[in-house]
Amino acid sequence: MTVLRRLLAQRSAALALAVVALLVLTALAAPLITWLAGTSPTAFHGEAVDPALGGLPRGVAGGISSGHWLGVEPVNGRDVLARVVYGARVSLLIAVLATGLSVALGTALGLLAGFLGGWADTVIGRLMDLLMSFPSLIFMIALISAAPGADRRLLLVVVLGFFGWPYVGRIVRGQAMVLTRGEFVAAARVLGASRRALLVREVLPNLTGPVLVVATMSIPACIATEAGLSFLGVGVQPPTPSWGQMIATAVPWYAADPAYFLIPGAFLFATVLAFNVLGDAVRDALDPRSQRR
Repeated sequence: MTVLRRLLAQRSAALALAVVALLVLTALAAPLITWLAGTSPTAFHGEAVDPALGGLPRGVAGGISSGHWLGVEPVNGRDVLARVVYGARVSLLIAVLATGLSVALGTALGLLAGFLGGWADTVIGRLMDLLMSFPSLIFMIALISAAPGADRRLLLVVVLGFFGWPYVGRIVRGQAMVLTRGEFVAAARVLGASRRALLVREVLPNLTGPVLVVATMSIPACIATEAGLSFLGVGVQPPTPSWGQMIATAVPWYAADPAYFLIPGAFLFATVLAFNVLGDAVRDALDPRSQRR
């Protein structure tokens, strides 16, 4: 049974994969969705809010109507659907790029540490221990706050990737140490394979499974961290939409307009949960000893 069949054989994995695919399609189709809805994430709709009620949306459930499918924000009347789908774009883009950076750095350095051993393993291992011992969230807030004029999305990618690679590197290092002592590597070395050939042709291809699992599990962590930083005001800045930013602005309105709080929260929860479930399923599918549930 192939990996894909093993993955789809699990109902939870198939559902999680469908949710992830739907979210990715939603993010990619954000301009089309907002065009069909006749709005944009930055357009103000003053007619959709009631000044007499302190800026609450007109109508029920946060102003849900044929013109605003998920309602509008209090006070300014920006369309919630437009901001949610563009927020999905921002969150997924940052998470995927940050995961790619952390996986690239972690795989390269972890592979070198596990394969070469000796002083290289000592230096890289101590560097990983040092970074993993930092209170990363505090350092992220400090580093991002220290560059107020920088592009926050690019800065988030760099910071998340930098603090994420040691976790990837630790796993890759352990796997590389095991593979380096394998019989197939010893046979290739006896046949005259160079050190580069051993790394690229023998060890690296056998790390695909563990790296894929780590990457799948890193994406939801990056999404949650980006949302948390945006919630604290040091992540994505207005007018660029972000789920964490929307939740932060919705907190004062949760009693009067719960839909404004629940909708971005539900999208964030569903995304993180789907990626976590998918990561667990990928790990089980790649493990030949796992039993199908």
